[in-house]
Amino acid sequence: MPKLKLTYDFKHKKIASTLLSLGLTEFEAASTLIDKTLYREAVVHMYFTCFYLTQTLLQDYLKAKPSHKAVQMTLHEIYGRSPNFPRRYIDLHTSLHELRTTVDYKTTHVPSPYLLKRKLRVLNSYVQFVSRNVPKVDTLEILRNVYESNKKDIKDFSYDIYCPKTYSHHTRITFWQPPSYLGLYSPEQLAKHTRSLLRTLRVRRCGDYVVGLNSKLNQYKPVHLIMLDIDSLDPSVESALKDIGGVLLKTGRGFHFIGNEIIDGQREWISLMKKIKRDKNLKQHLDKDHIEISMRRGYATLRITASPVKPTIPVFFKEL
Repeated sequence: MPKLKLTYDFKHKKIASTLLSLGLTEFEAASTLIDKTLYREAVVHMYFTCFYLTQTLLQDYLKAKPSHKAVQMTLHEIYGRSPNFPRRYIDLHTSLHELRTTVDYKTTHVPSPYLLKRKLRVLNSYVQFVSRNVPKVDTLEILRNVYESNKKDIKDFSYDIYCPKTYSHHTRITFWQPPSYLGLYSPEQLAKHTRSLLRTLRVRRCGDYVVGLNSKLNQYKPVHLIMLDIDSLDPSVESALKDIGGVLLKTGRGFHFIGNEIIDGQREWISLMKKIKRDKNLKQHLDKDHIEISMRRGYATLRITASPVKPTIPVFFKEL
């Protein structure tokens, strides 16, 4: 398969990861609309899938908030003759741009269902191509960034390896990692080796187990980050969380939130979790069971890897 050689710094990785998440959301919407035979509406979401995905591959060439024309022209200029960039994706971007314009200005035009379904298959291939090639912000980079701002307070990072279909009363392994060991192994490596151990221990369905990042930052003291599971993609969530500050990870049809603020003390952490649970702008979007079980357990856990029962890997979406 063709492979692009993209090297982004942390800033451009964050932008590209946000754009990729937006593109995936648009693609999901387009697929749903086609299934519902809402073809005119699907065209708009198919085009915006391309618009966001293409920008992830052009971070070194585009200005902030580029125009639609600039994105299309730059795509042709940079990748039009590239042997590593399939021509069908350039043609797809151009044709969807034209089709979207037609749909917008010719109110009676209904796109061919056969044509759209064929383009959706090519668009799905483009999604996979971009996902393989674009440099993404990984969890370790997020943790390094948090650690650099809070070196005095953070003594450890910890992970739980657990079944994501069950919150409590099952086999659960906790792994502590000093910050100096960040980068020695990935969460995926940790998942692989722990599943092997679980098989040896004859734990059932250990292939479903995932790695979760824990809120607790010290083995011997109750020092926490705020971590929330959000069952919504509603934009109002972002404004409600800005006062806390942190990072949103897109999980598919919702978000994980990892706060920047260090909470020193178990009572203080529980009090803040209860306050957030009652927040009028957040309470309708939060997974309240996650908060309740986290407080009973004594720390929160957010999934950062995938398994057959949770096939979507949480990816960086936005810094608040």
